[in-house]
Amino acid sequence: MLFFLKLNNRIFCKMLAVTSVLFLAFAAVTPVLQAQDWDHINGRGKAHDPTGAWLIRTPLLTGPEGQPGAFFLIVFHKGGTLTQDIQGESAFDPSAVTDPSSLLNIITSPQSGVWQKTGWNTFATTLLAMQYHVRTNPPDAPLFRFDKVQYSGRLSETGDQMEFNALLTFFDSNGNQLDPKEGIQFNANGTRIPLEVLPNTGHSLPVPAIPTMPAP
Repeated sequence: MLFFLKLNNRIFCKMLAVTSVLFLAFAAVTPVLQAQDWDHINGRGKAHDPTGAWLIRTPLLTGPEGQPGAFFLIVFHKGGTLTQDIQGESAFDPSAVTDPSSLLNIITSPQSGVWQKTGWNTFATTLLAMQYHVRTNPPDAPLFRFDKVQYSGRLSETGDQMEFNALLTFFDSNGNQLDPKEGIQFNANGTRIPLEVLPNTGHSLPVPAIPTMPAP
């Protein structure tokens, strides 16, 4: 009888040890699977996630002679932040820098902001930029105003294109909106900048079509 008791204890201990090992293995694997699943949904699932780099085109600078419109470069970061550079943001007229009030010596900083998904393939953003004068007399760069731009966007079925509506508003140095009626609405189209691995390289860029301006 004693022999069977010892044998049962040994079998129980072995089963307990195997169970413990399996439990530890599952505990180690489960977070990895969850992380991979999250990354697949929010990172690689580009059909419903704007994370990545985009070339954007707006009709803001389209004139009567049919200029091509303004281009933006936007990077949607995975953590919910984004950065944007706009065509002409650092341009100014060097001959105007001695006039502190001249609108020709105002330059714009790159834009920074936040974004989040609002649906399966829709998103919203808020970006902020500084505008300031470049002066030589005296040599300084006082703030002109803050620009805030909000996007409400939608991705295409493939996730390689986007379109959005935007509202641009302006604020003084104390954060007060300069004129609630001064907001500018515009539309924009975007194409995702694809990853190309050498020695493969494309011979054309996916330039988005220029959209029409929204009705006033």
